[in-house]
Formats: sequence, C-alpha cells, structure tokens
Amino acid sequence: MKNTILVFSVILFLTLACSNSEKKEKAAPLSADKITETMKTETPDADEIRTRHGKAVYMQYCATCHMVDGSGVSGIQPPLNDPRWIKDKDKLIRIVLKGISGEIEVNGETYNNLMPPHGHLSTGEIASVLSYIRSNFGNDFEPVSNDEVAEIRKELQLN
Repeated sequence: MKNTILVFSVILFLTLACSNSEKKEKAAPLSADKITETMKTETPDADEIRTRHGKAVYMQYCATCHMVDGSGVSGIQPPLNDPRWIKDKDKLIRIVLKGISGEIEVNGETYNNLMPPHGHLSTGEIASVLSYIRSNFGNDFEPVSNDEVAEIRKELQLN
C-alpha cells in the first residue's frame, strides 16, 4: 500500500511539475551572428572571432553541400580547396552574392550544379565565411574584408 501511494505521489508530482499553464513559445533558430555571440572565446583576438563567426556561417549555409570538411561531393558539389577558385577574392564574393550555375572544373573534376545566390547574408557574414574558407581546408590565403564585400555588393547593385 505504501509503495502504491509513493508511486502515485511521484507520478502526480511529475505531472504537475511538467505541465505549465503558461503558453510555451517555440525556440527560434539561431542566426550565425547569434551563434557567434554565444561562443566563448579565451582571447579577444579579432581574427579568432572572425574565424569562429565564419565557421558558424559556414556550418549554417555551406556545410550541407560542401561538407563540414570542405571536401564537397564528387560530381555534385565541388570541394573548397582549389586555389584557382579560392585565391580570387572578387570571384568568390561574386559567387556567394549571385550564385553560380553551369559547368565548372574544380581540381580536374567537372561539376554542373547550381549554387544559389546568398545575397541575403550580411556583408560581415560573407566576409567572415569567405575568410574561413580561405584559411581552412588546406587553403592559406588572406582574409576577405567587409569593405571588399561591400564594394562588390554595391557594384552588383545588391544593396
């Protein structure tokens, strides 16, 4: 009898504790900026912060197609380690802003798939993600600045 009362009491307690009369709100997805805000950094180094922000943007918008390690998917989505594509800042910025379609060659392999435009990303997000790509996946190129992205965005009249 005592065990039955104990079990009943625990179930009643859990039921009451888990139910909330207030309306519960759904959690909104976090933006790359918000993810970066929540990341803890041991140094206030601007390059480290930009790298973390770039990685967050990459994980949110790029990793699905280009894979987490930048290796792409053979014949479908190109890898992000061909210097002919990665070293040219202007080309990269334009690809992110306007997208790319049609046949391209990357590391000797042909790709013919669509990359949609990502002009909806902020200037800072684009600069950060391209800086991340240019310094990862075997790449060793200088970062992309917000000013460089803003200049091409203005040239393309995407403000």
